[in-house]
Amino acid sequence: MVAILYTGPGAPSVAEGDTVTLTAVALDRDGNTLTDVPVIWRVLEPDTVALAFTLDSMTGLVTGLFAGAGRVQGDADGLRTNAITVTVRALPDSIAAVEDTVTLPAADTESPTLGATVYDVSPTGTATPLVGIPVRFTLVSPAPGTPEAATLALAPAGQAPGTDPHNALATTVSSGIAFATLRRVGTGQPDTAVVEAVALTAAGGIIPGVPARFTIVILNN
Repeated sequence: MVAILYTGPGAPSVAEGDTVTLTAVALDRDGNTLTDVPVIWRVLEPDTVALAFTLDSMTGLVTGLFAGAGRVQGDADGLRTNAITVTVRALPDSIAAVEDTVTLPAADTESPTLGATVYDVSPTGTATPLVGIPVRFTLVSPAPGTPEAATLALAPAGQAPGTDPHNALATTVSSGIAFATLRRVGTGQPDTAVVEAVALTAAGGIIPGVPARFTIVILNN
């Protein structure tokens, strides 16, 4: 054996609760893989550091625990890979309305912004707003399909309503807040409307938990 070659992702990253596998192989002088020489994985961080992931030393399987990063290394009979930094990405744990009741004045066609903050809660209970998380706003009352619902539409703040006027997809900005508005698109609006917002995973799944809920008081002439 003359070398060890790391073959895993260049910047390994894993979401909380998900896994990624680190891989490396031992090589002979001709560059052939030595399948009978195992690569053992170890953490390079001190024992006093709360590691954001677990590492299986035999398989290289990394399981994300909470947001953070740590260095690991592969070893094959004394030959070692470079230090590899593994990053664990935070997943949303909760979502909350910035202001749960807003008023749409009679003279306006668009409500004040509906702000939904998405948080990651650490093992110590610290809540950190998250950037770049998709949030879906949905009109739940009046019920879509009713005549009153047809007079209202949701849209991401600063944008026009999309093809589905009762749902709007926005993304959290640097403050961890996603913004949408409710608009009048017809006459005869109800006195109130209710909108709920949920945070989504990258694959479009809903993050478990209680949705943010907004009540919009609609003033009519």
